[in-house]
Amino acid sequence: MDLESLDFTTLALLSATLTALLTFYLGLLVLLRRLVFVGVTLSQLATAGIALSGLCHLPCQVGGILMMFLGVSCLAWESPHSKLPPEGAIGSWYVGAGALAVLGLALAPHSDSDLQGLLFGNILAVTNFDIYLMLGTLLVLALLNFFFYKEFWLTAFDPLMAQALGYKVRFWNWLFYLTVGLAIAVAIHSAGALLVFALLIVPPLIGLTLSRRWWRCVVYSLLSSLVSVGAGLALSLHWDLPSGATIVALACVLLILARLGRYLFPAS
Repeated sequence: MDLESLDFTTLALLSATLTALLTFYLGLLVLLRRLVFVGVTLSQLATAGIALSGLCHLPCQVGGILMMFLGVSCLAWESPHSKLPPEGAIGSWYVGAGALAVLGLALAPHSDSDLQGLLFGNILAVTNFDIYLMLGTLLVLALLNFFFYKEFWLTAFDPLMAQALGYKVRFWNWLFYLTVGLAIAVAIHSAGALLVFALLIVPPLIGLTLSRRWWRCVVYSLLSSLVSVGAGLALSLHWDLPSGATIVALACVLLILARLGRYLFPAS
């Protein structure tokens, strides 16, 4: 793919679209597995990794992926027989990652602008490397979810049956967490934490609101995600608004309309 000839608006649209494709399906699984707080924590871990990468002289994406990998490994391999509530471990990782992100930015030059970039992103300044990295990650995650569809679902929704059939539940949970974390860590550098987490949660909520049939949920989630990024980016360029926040706001408006439509037409 020749990206050199594309203007910055086309690259921004491509970046936002890839972010939507990376998150819309995984977001459905995150919601159905009731792992929204895990998604927030992974976003925070990726943000901390990016913030600390400059101090360690690492590329931003590498720092985010390494920190996310560490957190995923600890969260997924937490003992199910522990007397401590799992929410406590997740919460401690969340606040710890937040503290590391703040400290990393405080020690880095231009911390104010770096903080804005981490939280809200700047998809208008996306690079060719960001696009190629997201494309490669999308391909890997699509293959993983295609070939291990049965394992992800069985270990998620009937872990006792999966264990009886010989599946290593902890490993498959770890691999699922890893796919979610990898999508977040790769997209967050260009899109920002706010946009990535919003696309992980809001379009899947729209899909689940509009239908209870799985593949319809997938289609609605995908369509609402693509409409949000396309129309949101166009509106932000037209009115000179922050692109990430505009996309998130539009996605939330679509969610409100979906819930209103479901209330008015409950039999659909």
